[in-house]
Amino acid sequence: MTVESGAPLRAAVIGCGVIAHDHLAFLARTSNGRLVGLCDKSAALAQAACDHYAAAPVYTDASAMLANEKPDIVHVLTPPQTHDAIVRQALAAGAHVICEKPMTGTAAETAGLLEAAAAAGRVLVESRNLLFNDPVLSLLETIRAGRIGTVRECDVLLQLDFLAGPFGDTNLAGPGVDLPGGAVHDFLPHLVYLFQELTDTKEVKAVHGRLENLSGNPRAGFDFLDVLVDAGEARGRLRVATDVEPSAFRVIVRGSRASVETDLYNPFFRYEGPPDIGKRAPLGQMRAGFGLVGAGLANLRNKIGQHGTIHGMGRMLEAVYSAIRRGEAPPITPDDILATARMTDGIVALGAAR
Repeated sequence: MTVESGAPLRAAVIGCGVIAHDHLAFLARTSNGRLVGLCDKSAALAQAACDHYAAAPVYTDASAMLANEKPDIVHVLTPPQTHDAIVRQALAAGAHVICEKPMTGTAAETAGLLEAAAAAGRVLVESRNLLFNDPVLSLLETIRAGRIGTVRECDVLLQLDFLAGPFGDTNLAGPGVDLPGGAVHDFLPHLVYLFQELTDTKEVKAVHGRLENLSGNPRAGFDFLDVLVDAGEARGRLRVATDVEPSAFRVIVRGSRASVETDLYNPFFRYEGPPDIGKRAPLGQMRAGFGLVGAGLANLRNKIGQHGTIHGMGRMLEAVYSAIRRGEAPPITPDDILATARMTDGIVALGAAR
């Protein structure tokens, strides 16, 4: 479906929690969309979002909003276990859908939603905003320019004490801990799609490793992950740890000619390879040192300017909206989404096998 030339997409948001503010900030500035409705079971949350963004009519019932406002596109930002029913409801109402990750708890459920979207002739996109972050874009540019040769390895490490927040608070229920992979599952799609994009691979041959609960926190389900991934020509390691400091989201890609490394929480960019090897290695080390100093200054500027870890969200949403308005395929395809869900299933199965 395309939209009349010059007419922005009529957008509605279901779920007004923390992540909604990044979606609403985008809608407040884009010319590709216009917010027409906000919905949350909590009227106070929806009204607070409305007041902050001078936004749109507020609803506590999604059915009423979809019927009254007839949006072209719906942002589903509710807890993961609610996504299936809400996405189907939005598709049935004739809307395209952008759904926060993880879209579902299993690849079978994800496939069912993608089939429903195809049958309705609508676009369904699962959010993968980190692909649009500055550090990841730099990695992809370097890889695609051939500077590291053929990609052989990709390691992704998330070290974050998320048990100190809602995921570890035993006085709360939901959201992400209701997933098959517990608290880890809520973050896992990020690691999987980064690995897949950076290695340019959709399917893996095997995963081996550990998905465990090291803390003993009954709410978390699982809070530790360490797996080796065999994707044929490429291999890698994905890790999630809550018991080490400092917080980091480190990504390393090693190729046949060189290696590159970055961190999504405190970005830097380090390239190791030609021409600064052998006798020129000290020059490369000096250049890397100056790069870290520059990265520190840039990080300070970014923190002051609130250019945080989710800064790629607006770029991703703009790309999706633009594609829909032009009648083109979105930058995140059904094949991409299903491949991530299948690999996630394989990793989550490691926990079920224990």
